[in-house]
Order: sequence, then structure tokens, then C-alpha cells
Amino acid sequence: MTEKKKKKPTSFDVARMANVHRSAVSRALSGTGRVSEETRERVIKAAQELGYRVNYLARGLHNQNSGLVGVVASRLDTPYRALQVKVAARELLAKGYCPLLIVAEGDAALSGLIDRLLNYNVAGMLVTSDSPPADIIDECKRLSVPVVLVNRDVHDAEADRVQLDIEASGRMAFDMLRQAGGESFAVLEPQEKTYTVSGRARVFADCCRAACLPVTVIEPRRQNYLDGLEAADLFVAQDRSVDAVFCTTDLLALGFLDGMRVKYNWQVPQDLQILGYDDIEQAGWLGNNLSTIRQDAAAAALLAVDLMQARIEDPDRDFVVATIPISPVWRGTTRYSAT
Repeated sequence: MTEKKKKKPTSFDVARMANVHRSAVSRALSGTGRVSEETRERVIKAAQELGYRVNYLARGLHNQNSGLVGVVASRLDTPYRALQVKVAARELLAKGYCPLLIVAEGDAALSGLIDRLLNYNVAGMLVTSDSPPADIIDECKRLSVPVVLVNRDVHDAEADRVQLDIEASGRMAFDMLRQAGGESFAVLEPQEKTYTVSGRARVFADCCRAACLPVTVIEPRRQNYLDGLEAADLFVAQDRSVDAVFCTTDLLALGFLDGMRVKYNWQVPQDLQILGYDDIEQAGWLGNNLSTIRQDAAAAALLAVDLMQARIEDPDRDFVVATIPISPVWRGTTRYSAT
């Protein structure tokens, strides 16, 4: 004979055991209302004995304020994006919100996932994956759900944005390799296009051409480590006069670096200088010691959370575009070092 499923305790049960009104249970457990310390202790003790927990999701659906913040992300297998999401989640929790992570890979999935998030009456939304369609942004605005876009190419969207300066990124990469003595260049521009990676590759190549210096564009399929290894194969099959390569992500750079060193026995930086982008943790490992450009993932996440909270507190404020700080990081894969 199966045992009858035990009924979940309710706030009425807690009120009865603590000998208080039901409204006192809500005030005592939420911490948002005035209640005596003696009553609070009785309510907490009764709730613990009964195994009662406040259903914040149900409460949020009722009062249109769930405290949930949707974090829509892609490429979580990349160290930069993983750190960005980690910092954003930690900051949201510190500010009293509950982050709800949605992983979206591709435009087709994105609209449907954001639409599902809106069914939970989220307090706000951070989008670090592909750019949401304009109609989704409009729907969020209609529902008064603040949206912050991180490195998304939506210039006319009515949303706050945290944005990388693509022009400055490409110019900094060119200036660093020129300062290191580079005279003939290559840039890795993945066939799989993304706003920031494709953008800085384009600007770098434009800087080379503007300076009347040769530049070769190498096109691996994507922007990960294995694609960097593939790029090394493509590189050696082309003109070997190149002496400096801008790899548009650190993962590409690390794959390219291993390919050139291990597969083809090139000396770095003596035979070839290599520059990455992002400054992920692995770039600084002794075996890699990769010169790179740092875009501050933590700063970007904190800016995004601050913009979202500011929008919640003042829905009518002007939309803001905040810029992610970048800085050169000189290590051992270039002949110039700042140290």
C-alpha cells in the first residue's frame, strides 16, 4: 500500500501554529513589513517546524514583481563569456535579484526563449547572446521590462547597452603590433560572423591598408581553440612574409600559437609575433604567455547590472550606452614588452 503524499504546509498553517494573523506571516518572512521581534521569531520557528517555504515565484506572478532577472547568454564554453555571466549573476544576487540563466544558440532560439522569460514577469533582462529582433525589444518595452544589451549590434534599439569600442580595439591591435616591430600582417577573421570579433578584424585590416602595409585575412570557421589550429594550417599554406598576426580572440590565438610552435616548429616571437584579444585567464599561463588586449569582462557585467537597476528605478531616463574599458597586455608572444 502506497503512503499518501504529505500535503505541503501553507501560510495559514504557519499562522495557526504561531497564533498570529496570516498577514503577519508574510511580513515576518519577507522582511518587508513592520512586525515585532517576538512575533517574527514565533513565525520563523513555526515555519521551520512545518517545513514551510515562501513561494516567491507565485508571489511575483501575483504582484507583477518576481525579482527574477533573465540572463540570456551563448558561447558559455568560452572563458570570457563564462566569467561575464558569473560576475553578472553574483552582482544580481548581491542586489537582491534572482538570476535566471537562459542559454540561446542562434537567432531562431533567441526570440522564443525571451518570449518564455517574459511569462515569468521578470524584473529585467541582460542579453549577451545574439541580438534580439526589434519586435522582442518593443514587447519588453510595452511590458515595462528593462533590457540591457551587452556587445550587441542594435544601434537604434530602445534599450540600454554595454558596448565594446570596435574602432578603438582594431586600432589598438594595429598600434601594438607596429610598436613591436611588425611590418607585414595577418588577421584571423572567422567565417562565423559576430559583431565584435568581425568588427575588430575589419578595423585592424583597414588600419594596415591605411598605413600602406600588407595584410592577409585568414578565415577559420569559428573562433575557438581548434579553429586557431586550423588557422595555423591555413597560414603556412599562404605567404610566409608575414611577421605579425592579430588573432581576434584569445582562444583563436592559443590554438594558432600551439599550431605554429608544435606542428610547424616556428619560434614565437622570433619568427612570428602573435597578439590575442580578451585576456582570458589561460592567456597568462606560463606555457602561453600571450600578448593580448584586455576587455574587462567583470566591468562589462557590473555596468550591465547597474544599468538594469537604474532603469528599474527610473523607467523614463534616457537610454545609455556604456563603453567597456580595454587596455594592452604585453607578454611573451611579441618582441616588445612594457616591462
